[in-house]
Amino acid sequence: MHLNELKINIKGLLFNSIILLMLINLILPGITGSWSKTDDALAYTYVFNYSTFTSRCLKIAFYLVYILLALSIHRHQKKGKIHLIIDLSILVFLIWCIISIFEANFQEIFLSDISINLSLIPLFYLLGYDKTVFNSSKKVIPYIVVIMIILILWNSISFILQYGVSVETRSSPSKEMFSVLISAYWCYALGMSDNRGNQKSLKYILGMFLLICAFLIRSRSWVIQCVLILYFIMALTSGKKSFLRKLLSLCILLLVFIVIIYLFPNITGALFNRIGEDTRSGQYEIFFSQVNPLSLILGNGINAGYNFLGNPNYKYFDNQYIYFMFHYGIIPIFCLVGVISDLFRKIKIGSLNRDEKAFINGCRLMSILFLAALGGLSVYYKIGWNVGTLLVFVFIGRAHKMVKESRKVAFKKQLYSNGNDNNKIMNVMRRKVNKLIS
Repeated sequence: MHLNELKINIKGLLFNSIILLMLINLILPGITGSWSKTDDALAYTYVFNYSTFTSRCLKIAFYLVYILLALSIHRHQKKGKIHLIIDLSILVFLIWCIISIFEANFQEIFLSDISINLSLIPLFYLLGYDKTVFNSSKKVIPYIVVIMIILILWNSISFILQYGVSVETRSSPSKEMFSVLISAYWCYALGMSDNRGNQKSLKYILGMFLLICAFLIRSRSWVIQCVLILYFIMALTSGKKSFLRKLLSLCILLLVFIVIIYLFPNITGALFNRIGEDTRSGQYEIFFSQVNPLSLILGNGINAGYNFLGNPNYKYFDNQYIYFMFHYGIIPIFCLVGVISDLFRKIKIGSLNRDEKAFINGCRLMSILFLAALGGLSVYYKIGWNVGTLLVFVFIGRAHKMVKESRKVAFKKQLYSNGNDNNKIMNVMRRKVNKLIS
């Protein structure tokens, strides 16, 4: 086996190990914890059972991500592929690393969910440049989707059977797992263009279960996301009669809604009763009454917090853009949007085959849904070193590479064409000169 092949296999092994360890840290605490509710509380809260084993799994996963990311950066640096986004992300990481040394311990700086590693997230797209990492993600994604659906259905139904349909929940394993599920399904439904045989039917079936899960956790945002994904799958499938296909897609979605409402009248009724509720604006008012908006430009550091829900040092925010900027400034957001915006660069006709175009278009739609989720069209969706973020950026990175290479191919063709045109002009001029001389 050649050394280059060995390096590629190591990257695939690292990626699979990261996904497995992160899933262990997600699933085990979610199935071994318990529900709690104080006398004055209106909703149940799930107490996750994090053990020494699960904590070690997450730490090891983080160490492996650092190694895999360093290998990817080093490889592309040798080929001259490093550019402004990579330089800025590393610079922000190093600056906050120096600042955080005086504010927190090693684990908080490098291994916590608000650690400085957030500033390196835009670089996850480099993982998609490696074919083995991308292929590894494609293999595990269908299994992740199925496992998450089963766990969410089991957790939600068992809660309903124990406490009733009308009881509300704050945090729950289902809400945490749905973030991973929706990310994996984005990649599966929009990023895998193979719609032959049973694959297309399986996408629809899993999408219907996804919609049922969104109803079970009573999330308006996720219901909207599920409807949009299903519509994209149905309406954007290649073929003739585009208008009829879109019309049929709307009818099928309407039928699915009617079936879900009929099967789960109490759950859907509770969800529809919340349509007029405003659950987000209060957090914005409280946050900006305590935090100077200008401080979001440079960030407030790893220990930044505000008084919210009785917690005097609450460090989180539902809108992930504000959450990101609150801690580490606006530069990582520019890097993140910069990576995704490259997907929307114009592609020359003829530089990509049909499957490659479908993949890029699917990743474009996925990135729109991802950005919408970060902005608030979601519940408990966190950007970070987690399974969902990794999978999305691996697919975005792969599409990013295809766009980049297609533009290079188009540029070379244009140079070759211009060269041929110049040769033709020179030959004509030579013939005219020869005629004049003779």
